[in-house]
Amino acid sequence: MSLNKKELNFYKKNGYLVKEKLISNKEINKINSLIDKIINKEEKKKTKIKNLGGSYNNNFVYNSNSSNKREILRLNNPTYYNKLFFNLSRNKKIINIAKKLLGGSVRFHHCKLNFKLPSKKGGEVSWHQDWAFYPHTNDDLITVGVYLEDCYEENGPLQVIPKSHKQKIFSHHNKSKEFVGKICEKINSKNKKSLTGKAGTVTFHHVRTVHGSGLNLKNSKRPLMLFGYTNTDAWPLTVDASINPNDNFKKYNQCIIVGKKTLVPRFEKVPLIIPLPKKNVSIYQLQKKN
Repeated sequence: MSLNKKELNFYKKNGYLVKEKLISNKEINKINSLIDKIINKEEKKKTKIKNLGGSYNNNFVYNSNSSNKREILRLNNPTYYNKLFFNLSRNKKIINIAKKLLGGSVRFHHCKLNFKLPSKKGGEVSWHQDWAFYPHTNDDLITVGVYLEDCYEENGPLQVIPKSHKQKIFSHHNKSKEFVGKICEKINSKNKKSLTGKAGTVTFHHVRTVHGSGLNLKNSKRPLMLFGYTNTDAWPLTVDASINPNDNFKKYNQCIIVGKKTLVPRFEKVPLIIPLPKKNVSIYQLQKKN
C-alpha cells in the first residue's frame, strides 16, 4: 500500500496524514503481547529508580520515582530492545509512504514506545514541534505513529494543527531562556484535529507540524509506537537521535533504509532555533518546567 496523488497533496497542504488499518491485527497482537511481557517484568522490579526523566542510556521513563509502584511512560529505543520492534520500523507499507513524503529516500532517525496513562498520571503533552528538538539542514523529516490499540477522543489521541508546518517556528524556551520542550506562548488551536483510529492505524506528521495530546480518560495505558525518519540529505545540526554520526558514522549509514550514502547535505532556507540549553531527559520532564 502506498499513497495516491490526493493523499500526497493532502499531506503537503496540511502537514499530516492518517492511514487506517495499515498494520495487520496479527502483527499488532504480537507486538502487544511482547509489550505486556516487557512492562510486567519491569513493573515487578524493586530496584531504585535513578533517572526519572529517562535518557538514551536509560531504557525506561517513569511517572514517579517510587520503586514500589512503577508507572512507565516510555520505553526508549525499542528497536534495540527486540527484533519485533525493529521489523515494524522497517515495515514496507510504512517505508513506502515515508519515501514519498520525504522525497525519495529514508533514513531511520529515532523511536520510542509511549504510554498514555489513565487520567492525570500521564498527563497532557503540550503543544510542540518536533523540529524544535532536532533541527536539520532541511526539514524533510517525519514522525510516524502506530496505534497499538483503538485510539479515540476519550483516550487522548494525537492532535495536530493543520497547515502549521508552513507557518512560524515557535520558541520552546521559557522566560528564563531554558529549553522546555513546549510552546510557551498562547497559540490558536481552534482548528485542531484529533487523529483517531483503530489499532493498526498509522499517522504521519511533518517535523514542523504543531501537535500534542490530551488526557486519557479510559482505564488503559494507550500504547503508541513512534518512529522518526529523515531524508538522507537532511543533516543533523544537534544531537538528538538514536545514532550520532559524529560518534559512529558507520552505524549512522546503516540507518539508511532507502537511498544512498552522502556527505553532501542539502541546505534549505528554513527557520530554526537551537534547543539549548537542554537536559538529556524526556519530553515529560522538560514540559514540567514553566
